[in-house]
Amino acid sequence: MPVRDVFDTLLLDLGQALRVLLKRPGFTLAALATLALGIGANSTVFSFVNAVLVRPLPLGERGERLVTLHSTHPSQPEWWQNSRVSYPDLQDVRKNSRTLEDAAGYGSGNFTLVAGDEAERVRGGAVTPNLFPLLGLQPLIGRHFKEDEAQPAGFWPVLLISHRLWQQRFAGDPGILGRSIQLNGRAVTVIGVMPPGIRFPERDDLWVASRPQGDPSRSQRWLAGFGVLKPGATVGEVQQELDALARRLGEQYPDTNRGWGIHVMSFRDYAVDHGMRVALGALLGAVAAVLLIGCANLANLILARGVSRQRELAVRSALGASRARIVRQMLTESALLSAAGAALGLALASSGVELIAASWPEELPYWVRLELDWRVLAFTAAVAALATLVAGLLPALRSSRPDLVSELRDGARAGAGAAHHRLQAALVVGQVALSLALLVGANLMIRSFLRLQAADSGFAEDHLLSLRFYIAGDQYDAVPARAEFLRSLVERLQATPGIAAAAATSSIPTDDGGAPIRIVADGRPVPAGQEPGASLIVASPSLFETLGTSLVDGRSFDASEHANPRADVAIVNRRLAKRFFADGAVGRRIGLVEGAETHWLRIVGVAPDLQYEEFGEETAQSQLNVFVPFAGNPRRGMALLVRTTSAPRLQADAVRRILRELDPGLAAWDVRTMGEVRAATTWEQRFFGKLMGAFAAQALLLACLGVYGVLAYAVSRRTHEIGVRLALGAKPADVVALVVGRGARMALAGVALGLLLSLGVGRTLQGILYGVSGSDLVAFAGMAVLLSAVVLLASWLPARRAAAVDPIAALRTE
Repeated sequence: MPVRDVFDTLLLDLGQALRVLLKRPGFTLAALATLALGIGANSTVFSFVNAVLVRPLPLGERGERLVTLHSTHPSQPEWWQNSRVSYPDLQDVRKNSRTLEDAAGYGSGNFTLVAGDEAERVRGGAVTPNLFPLLGLQPLIGRHFKEDEAQPAGFWPVLLISHRLWQQRFAGDPGILGRSIQLNGRAVTVIGVMPPGIRFPERDDLWVASRPQGDPSRSQRWLAGFGVLKPGATVGEVQQELDALARRLGEQYPDTNRGWGIHVMSFRDYAVDHGMRVALGALLGAVAAVLLIGCANLANLILARGVSRQRELAVRSALGASRARIVRQMLTESALLSAAGAALGLALASSGVELIAASWPEELPYWVRLELDWRVLAFTAAVAALATLVAGLLPALRSSRPDLVSELRDGARAGAGAAHHRLQAALVVGQVALSLALLVGANLMIRSFLRLQAADSGFAEDHLLSLRFYIAGDQYDAVPARAEFLRSLVERLQATPGIAAAAATSSIPTDDGGAPIRIVADGRPVPAGQEPGASLIVASPSLFETLGTSLVDGRSFDASEHANPRADVAIVNRRLAKRFFADGAVGRRIGLVEGAETHWLRIVGVAPDLQYEEFGEETAQSQLNVFVPFAGNPRRGMALLVRTTSAPRLQADAVRRILRELDPGLAAWDVRTMGEVRAATTWEQRFFGKLMGAFAAQALLLACLGVYGVLAYAVSRRTHEIGVRLALGAKPADVVALVVGRGARMALAGVALGLLLSLGVGRTLQGILYGVSGSDLVAFAGMAVLLSAVVLLASWLPARRAAAVDPIAALRTE
């Protein structure tokens, strides 16, 4: 057929479809609303999946070849992805790898930027000089680091800043190059500004070139390793190469490397963990189910409308229209509805994307860009095409075979056969099944979140304020100076009205797991490299008082131990004490293993088991806690815990003021109540649970509308039959039972199929649930009963109307 004829036929079909839809505005509006909500939800969720998992990283072609390097050890859980590598091990990878173009290191840092009288904490990183050349990134202005500019922590001569920091803090000053700024109490020179949007690896705004001081130990694993695959190389080939290298290093340096491996993964696999992938997959499945339920509803609407069009279609067939021509015309109508629904859905998706970005509880990584790009548009077009086929094809095939004799007979009533009713019932059964699977998934995720919220942390969370700060400046180089500063800070806070207790610590409970260490117990030797892992936490003497708890046994640290590097004392938690010292831990010794050396500490107290790691991320290592005084493990990055006598937020300004009075060059950040800390560490469960709940509610509503629509249509088509039954003596209750019985059969079949689907949903979600089994009987039975009850209610409404039919009027109906 000539192209012009095809075009003319298409215009004719579109014109006819538009006229048909405009004649039935009620049907058209209902169909558009159903499709717009379903397609809009799918496009919204896919836009986020696209930004996180599909869209290329903003690093050019190297972005897809970027990998991360991690140290592994038998004491670490298999899913642990944030382990670091040592500087010497990284250098060995650079020298020996034949599958990587190069490897570089990154260490997150605490940076305090001072401009005038204002100190501000800025997120940044200490990197090896070759990191940005490895990534293929060139500064917008200025230059890269030179090798000799890499210096130990605190002695950096130069830095690079982000375009964002340049604009916001320095007003885009064109003379920024060569400018000296105060960073962590020292003057540092700006040598370059990175391109707009680059904040590698996620949200950094400045970078310094760093190297270890002196001869670095292989046991100090503090660098996040990055590499770029050579063209044609695979992650598997790199892994084989690094496995061989790790074995050689273990043999060459048994004290520090025996048992340690090097794991490689793509940057995207590292940045988007398994839990996030499962949650995103569950959301995609949920919105797909909502769309399918909507399409099934629409198919039933089209089927019902098709019965009333049987005479029209019979006339067209009698005049020579082929079945293919009739199917094409009806699919054109569905396509027109889907296209309009897709346009409306994209408008809804635009608002949905903005809503997701606004409700995200933390700043998104720089490479996650939520926008409706061509991939989202292509996905929406594909969804619209799928909706056309799902909603329109079956009704079109069913309606395109009219009975010419019966339909053209003068006075014949349009009717629907048994096959027609079976198809409608099958669509409703599918809706019920999908709705149940969604309800079960939403129930599991919401109950998991509630369990997280109700989980016992082991301490009194009310009236507790937390914040972080960094002790920067030359005046704090000596450990006693830092210890004295912390002592003065805690004393000032405790003397402040409205503050009952205060403590300095390295880790905030329910947020930090503590620093990973390996330990041995006195009298219980283990082979080298097989020492169990534990978490090391620096604590001031008032920590447990501030947490509102008391020691199980022994005593806390005293003021002299807080400031004495040779105190060599520790407090362990009850779980660790029971594991290694069943006959009592106080007075015994525990050793901190570092390479070939073991630092022995005398246990002076046993603490209760406190929740330090985030709920749901506990490991065998994070459940064993060793507390040491500040001087025993001095560090500049610290946290404050403050117990107040009133609402904690009311004391936030007072705490900041005291910190500034003691040293104006120090900045506080992450000032949060413990309730806010818990909310921040459980946001994924809350966020995805709410979305799953919303989609499940939408599916339930659509399924009930589907049941109601099918039964209401059946009642309207059987008015004459119902009148006959009533005239022959049937009671209204019998009619109600007849209609509700059909709804009950559809509900029973849908629930049975839905329970099978729910098993798959539960298995999928199992890895991200907390305190709830993926096959939880309460979720399955409860949601099945709820859905059945709602479906029966939807069945009762048209049944009630059927029972109220006037037999005389019904008998006159033709």
